Amino acid sequence: MVGFKDDSLLLHSELRLLQVLMDNIPDSIYFKDAKNKFIMVNKAKADHSGTTSDDMIGKTDFDFMSMEQATKACLDDEQIIHTGTPITNKVERVTHMDGTEVYNSVTKIPLYDAGGAIIGTIGISRDITELIRSKERLQEKSEQLKEINSDLERRVQHEVKKRRMHEELMTQQAKLAAMGEMITMIAHQWRTPLNIMALLMQDLQSACDSDHVDKGCVVDAASEAISQITFMSNTINDFKDFCKPSKSKGLFDVKVAVEAVCAITSALLRHNSVEIRVRCGQSDSVMVYGYQNEFKQVVLNIITNAVDSINDKRTVTNVKGLIEIDIDRDAEKVTLAIQDNGKGIEPEIRDRIFDHYFTTKKDNVGSGIGLYMSKIIIENSMGGNIYTTGKDGKTAFVIELKL
Repeated sequence: MVGFKDDSLLLHSELRLLQVLMDNIPDSIYFKDAKNKFIMVNKAKADHSGTTSDDMIGKTDFDFMSMEQATKACLDDEQIIHTGTPITNKVERVTHMDGTEVYNSVTKIPLYDAGGAIIGTIGISRDITELIRSKERLQEKSEQLKEINSDLERRVQHEVKKRRMHEELMTQQAKLAAMGEMITMIAHQWRTPLNIMALLMQDLQSACDSDHVDKGCVVDAASEAISQITFMSNTINDFKDFCKPSKSKGLFDVKVAVEAVCAITSALLRHNSVEIRVRCGQSDSVMVYGYQNEFKQVVLNIITNAVDSINDKRTVTNVKGLIEIDIDRDAEKVTLAIQDNGKGIEPEIRDRIFDHYFTTKKDNVGSGIGLYMSKIIIENSMGGNIYTTGKDGKTAFVIELKL
């Protein structure tokens, strides 16, 4: 009898210790019998049920939950009792008695007696509402980020399209500007032949008026006229080939390309009393890979700008025009420096001269796109570099191309 009393006291002490331990755990914990009645609950479970631990003993979930939630809980308990299979980390949406909606991670296991028979269930429920809410917020932010990225992508595509259209417009304007320069140069090349033909016509007219026309005179005049017409035709062909864009990249000699530009601008240079000197530090050819005709157009643009700069300086002082082109090569690149003795470029605008629509010409007669397109051709299309330097009041354009 004494031994039974001691066992009862020990059991009571252990149950009391278990209750204290359970009450200090923030998760909801309960023990149920085979009829789904609570036989032990902790304080967290009672608080969530809107009552006390003592009040829940002997009652079921139907006393503290909605019909729907209580039915689901009882079905889970019955499944565990019949199969002995635990339910682990099941996420449930639960409404507490105070109306608060939470998400719980629920684990339920069988409750065994000393003989190993299942006599009920043990349940542990952890509030994961904040975790779920965080995931929902993260998902919402992810969706917002996707929308932002999608909008940004649309904007980028729009800007790329807009920029491409702008560059196409710039290219067309550059072509028109180059065409105008070509027409000017053709006019200079044709001026002398046209003058010669005019003199021939005058001589023939004078011979006719004086009745001294003979066959030899006519033949000589016709031969000279045909010679001048052939020269003018060849000039057109030279300019046509010069203006034709390169279809693909290829190897070309920088010195040969520069000399071709000098030849085609010779009349312009003579008309403006400008001498051009080409110096090459290499005895052999200086080959680079790129678009030859586009490179020629860049050099042409720099030379015509140099002529304009020289003419602008002549309004101040009578200066003889001189353009110097130096070609040099090291182990990695070819350097082309084009320097003139014109008025130069002020240091404060030197960084802006390659901007589109920026021009230093009087009354804005320039398009402001020649140097911009030159930069696009050299740097974007040929992978080189173009910039300006200034020394002793002179301006030099420097082009660097990889060998």
